[in-house]
Amino acid sequence: MKKKKPDAVVWDETHETYFAKLLPYASSLSGPIIEVPNVDAFKKKGVDKVSKQFQAELTDLQEKIKSFVSLAADTQQVYNAHFKFEPIVGETYYLYQGLNNTFLSLIEPSQWKQEHLGTFRLNSDYKWERL
Repeated sequence: MKKKKPDAVVWDETHETYFAKLLPYASSLSGPIIEVPNVDAFKKKGVDKVSKQFQAELTDLQEKIKSFVSLAADTQQVYNAHFKFEPIVGETYYLYQGLNNTFLSLIEPSQWKQEHLGTFRLNSDYKWERL
């Protein structure tokens, strides 16, 4: 009959040896004090820092989306307008409201009395940028 060792926490019955020195914690009252680190402060600091970063990125994305929607709407508005010439990339054009539809022109708003809807430039991506 095997003699049972008194401390079952540090005694390995299969290998019949003590393994207290392998434990990452104290196995007796006389062992060193284990201090648990304060992870709450670390978590709070991390959450605050990441929240600020996410908020900044979200604000940036919202601005990019607004800019994209505006550019898309302007581009669509100009392409839906009536014009009988091929616009040149980099040139400035003027969008006017006619009687029945909108039209694109080279004539500046100061030179005639049409309802001016906007001034646009065709960029190299064939998108219309409002000036």
